[in-house]
Amino acid sequence: MDEDEKRRSVGIVEDEGMIAMLLRELLTREGFDVVCTVKTGQEAVNCVREMTPEIMLMDINLDDDMDGIEAATLIREFSNIPIIFLTAYTDSRTKERAEKVRPYAFLSKPINKQLLISTLTQGITG
Repeated sequence: MDEDEKRRSVGIVEDEGMIAMLLRELLTREGFDVVCTVKTGQEAVNCVREMTPEIMLMDINLDDDMDGIEAATLIREFSNIPIIFLTAYTDSRTKERAEKVRPYAFLSKPINKQLLISTLTQGITG
């Protein structure tokens, strides 16, 4: 596979099953290689370590002991992978915490398809 044929790899961290499935289907249709779709912060850390996606799409609010910001903080200890945070709401305290891990972008739910694809593509190609 030459460089032009290389699929863009992305990891998805989303604890809502239906949203995760829709994101995976959309990104696959748009030519991304979804290397992991996980529900927890620890699974997100493991995905980056084991699958080395080019970019992570991470929900901030996870139904877990570790939220997306904490997972991103752990990921930052060993990787500079671009992280795009997804959130249904952003209070100022959460946004301040999130900004400390230097995310590539914030996208609000419900997600705008064109904005998502554009942001992911720019995040990978840098």
